[in-house]
Amino acid sequence: MVSGSNTTSFLLLDFVESGRPESFQQIDERYRPIVEGLARRAGLQAEEAEDVAQIAMMRLAQTAPNFDRERAKLKTWMFAIARRCVADAFRKLQKNRGWRGDSVVQKLAQEPVVATWWERECEAEILRRALDELRKKTRTDKRTLEAFERFALRNESAEDIARALDMPVDHVYVAKSRCLVKLRPIVKRLRGLYD
Repeated sequence: MVSGSNTTSFLLLDFVESGRPESFQQIDERYRPIVEGLARRAGLQAEEAEDVAQIAMMRLAQTAPNFDRERAKLKTWMFAIARRCVADAFRKLQKNRGWRGDSVVQKLAQEPVVATWWERECEAEILRRALDELRKKTRTDKRTLEAFERFALRNESAEDIARALDMPVDHVYVAKSRCLVKLRPIVKRLRGLYD
């Protein structure tokens, strides 16, 4: 039985062995936003990034039987697929638009740069999912969540947030602290799902 608490590696193996589409759908839900984010960081437009993510997910489905859990984590394998798809998209754009030079394609060949982008997109997606879970599954006050997001994620000043939300400044700091305490275990669990 497949649940939302299975690792992506388990889900891929289940997809290969059973052909259950819901297994692959969960992988798609986890990785598609990350691939799109990587493509946008590389400089593709939103629509092009969506196309790259679609192609990457199709390649993952096609090559799923070749995945060897002993050789690499699925996250690493997905990164390699995504990077190739982004590079292919830029090559196609260069050819179709007559671009000269290889600066973007060369940058994509520099694995440390692209790996950093990938990790940032992974962390952003995990945090987005964690915040969504915090909103839906806990009784955290909406104003507390808004204060946290504005202070911790958007880097707004505590004074500006306090004024906008009509709360004392020290409540902004308390909101950050309370949310972090609740988010840490959620983030830790979600990170484990991507292995």
